[in-house]
Amino acid sequence: MKKNDIYKIWKDLLIDNNKIEKILLKITGLSKSQLFLCEDIDNKYLENIFNYFKKIIKGEPLEYITNNAEFYWFDFYVDNRVLIPRNDTEIMVYKAIEEIKKTKEDIILIDVWTWTSCIVISILKSLISINSKKNESYVIDISKNVLEVSKINIKLHELENQITQIKWDLLEYFLISSPENISFEKERFIEKKIIITANLPYIKNGDFENMDEETINFEPSLALYWWVHTWFELYEKMIIQCIIFKEIRKIYKLILFIEIWFDQKEVCENYLNNFWIKFEIFRDNWWIDRCVKILI
Repeated sequence: MKKNDIYKIWKDLLIDNNKIEKILLKITGLSKSQLFLCEDIDNKYLENIFNYFKKIIKGEPLEYITNNAEFYWFDFYVDNRVLIPRNDTEIMVYKAIEEIKKTKEDIILIDVWTWTSCIVISILKSLISINSKKNESYVIDISKNVLEVSKINIKLHELENQITQIKWDLLEYFLISSPENISFEKERFIEKKIIITANLPYIKNGDFENMDEETINFEPSLALYWWVHTWFELYEKMIIQCIIFKEIRKIYKLILFIEIWFDQKEVCENYLNNFWIKFEIFRDNWWIDRCVKILI
């Protein structure tokens, strides 16, 4: 079938060229240059192409259909077990890298509720391109299914020797002694600089008017909704854990980067000011207050 005919059929159904191209690349295995030069798509691919476009018409996110999401110039495997990475979060990666580059000594990087692990992987891959330092890194998630996706991405980016996976909730693993973490010696964090990144669920339960249908219908609700009051409660819990973590492990400096919802700035500021905690808030690509750098 003529490639241009495929584009015309699906454009008439309001599917944009970018989505059409990505589906054709996924199904045919062609490179972008090969797809650009070819005039015909082999008929053996047509059934799959049709099935993929039916999913698009039903509203399923392209990232789940192609099992690929682009984030911070890198590609990541995704499926419906995890939240789709968004460029809103890239400001967190940028600011974390900026902080690490100012540090002469090695740091320990911890990514909490890691999902695809796109944050920590993007940080490490960017640092590798700058220097050869191999910073110690941990990714934490409470879900076995999520950690399976995380493992795929860690392997895809060849970071198995740098990233340790932990199945636990928030920072509790580092705060307690148990048979499961008995080998985690207490001295590991003494006088070290720790950078923690976290994109926790922060959307108020039932706040559907500020979300698109793809997200509501297809992305895991555990990644999105959490509280009904300030929507900041999970971060409050983790900030307390950070304070305890720094104290009991005798950490030299601990910096926490978090992502907040578009209308959470005031709640965040009030909470941190009550504890006399220093912080900075940065805007994302859409000029929305999104990333908070917290000095514990």
